Amino acid sequence: VVGRPYGLFARWAGNATPSGCTHCLGEAYLGGIIFELYKGSDGLEHGLIVALTEQVTTKKWQNTGVLVNANRTEDGVYNTPLMTDSPAATYIATLGTGWYLPSIDELGKLYYNRYYVQKALRAGGNTLLSSTANYWSSTECNASNAYYFVPFGIGYAYANSKTTTGTVRGVRAF
Repeated sequence: VVGRPYGLFARWAGNATPSGCTHCLGEAYLGGIIFELYKGSDGLEHGLIVALTEQVTTKKWQNTGVLVNANRTEDGVYNTPLMTDSPAATYIATLGTGWYLPSIDELGKLYYNRYYVQKALRAGGNTLLSSTANYWSSTECNASNAYYFVPFGIGYAYANSKTTTGTVRGVRAF
């Protein structure tokens, strides 16, 4: 297993240390790499997984500027099905059941834990997160714009035209 148990990382991430976790950041799991891990209010272990591959700089968020109300900054599962006429959402659907386009906050979590993800992706011979690509989120800003995460080498959110091409990488929750 690549990475370190979440309990050793939790203080740095600002989260409470969950007891009894069986997984760790950077672990290959359910067809991706774990980049977020926590104990839910249900007492169970939950997390977020990033896909092993991506579609590089060829996908638009949407073909036209139409407001679809995909406005949750923390909930890509909610946002993604609302994305109409969306090459980005269409690509995500090819990954299979459970995958979605991450919200802008979920991309932020991925950015902060990219150390573990990059090590695991490299060890598995998978596509590394780009330090130069702009990654689309599922979070809409307004009818004309949606948020993307400016490269993992810099790390900030930015709103841009939905018809601009960007990189798309799926995530899933467990």
